[in-house]
Amino acid sequence: MIGKSTLARKLAARLEYGCLSTDDLGQAIGAVTTAQSHPALHEMAGGDYREYYVTRSVDALIADAERRHAALWPAIAQVITAHAAWGDPVVLEGWALYPSRVAQLALPHVASLWLVADDEVFEARVRTAVNFYRGASDEEAMIRHFVARSQGHNGRIRKECFEHDLSVIHVAPSMAIDGIFACCLNVLKRSLEWS
Repeated sequence: MIGKSTLARKLAARLEYGCLSTDDLGQAIGAVTTAQSHPALHEMAGGDYREYYVTRSVDALIADAERRHAALWPAIAQVITAHAAWGDPVVLEGWALYPSRVAQLALPHVASLWLVADDEVFEARVRTAVNFYRGASDEEAMIRHFVARSQGHNGRIRKECFEHDLSVIHVAPSMAIDGIFACCLNVLKRSLEWS
């Protein structure tokens, strides 16, 4: 909830690229698999996502996300590789991407940048998305667990970016989408050596 999807669409429009979401890829793959054939892709198994966040521990939520992302990675890597090979540019966004996995692809003409945020950004954004948590049996527990899982993911992104010397955009509480967009565009221009 730090603006990945909004930013990706804005960048894609500005660059005249396609735009894909790993969330959409995950939903498509989930539609043609089952909890029995691919349990990592069906962690909620048709249950209420709000109760999933209420009842699972933060460690379990992080472990579930890591398993899901590992299961999705072969498909995501194929999409990145295909677009790099065909020269059909695309902005690919989503929280199922990890810096270490993208860096290991070592593809020419592929640039990555990563958004990380202060802890208070996650909580503020979740609390404003009332429809996301409304109706949970324990709304505060859901918010706490979701934010803590997001913070854990955020920490992993920071660590892997540092290890691979990758570009990071730090989203501060006061930053608007236009400011984040300008930062990202500058990073991409330098990464891809645009004139």
